[in-house]
Amino acid sequence: MSRSTMRRTLIPGLTLAALSAAPAPPPPPKPSPLAEARYQAALKQYEQVWSYYQQSRTDSFMVYYWSRLALESQQDLSDARSDRIAALNAHVDRIKKMQSLVLRVRKLGFAYSTDVGATAYYRMEADRWLEKAKAE
Repeated sequence: MSRSTMRRTLIPGLTLAALSAAPAPPPPPKPSPLAEARYQAALKQYEQVWSYYQQSRTDSFMVYYWSRLALESQQDLSDARSDRIAALNAHVDRIKKMQSLVLRVRKLGFAYSTDVGATAYYRMEADRWLEKAKAE
């Protein structure tokens, strides 16, 4: 193939390829300031309740409740599947941490036996939510 024939074929082909390129998708919308503030407030309250729980100043339900509120408000920040799974992973990690503490303290004879069953349920619930989210 001669150079001139090659140019005549190559230039329209490159032009067509440049014109057919899809535009970049728009960036994901930023969460509202209120949604972000809600998440930060829930996380702050969770941290405080977790600290109180470690000092035997509250029960396991309050830790679970504020972890769950942190989960819900974090999921409200984004509709992206990966962000929703990340929020669920964070909740699972918080519940695992509580369950681990309950089991250690119970072995020493100090934790309530009801906390053992409750944290087992919270853990199964969190694991199931994560399993479902990953399957979607």
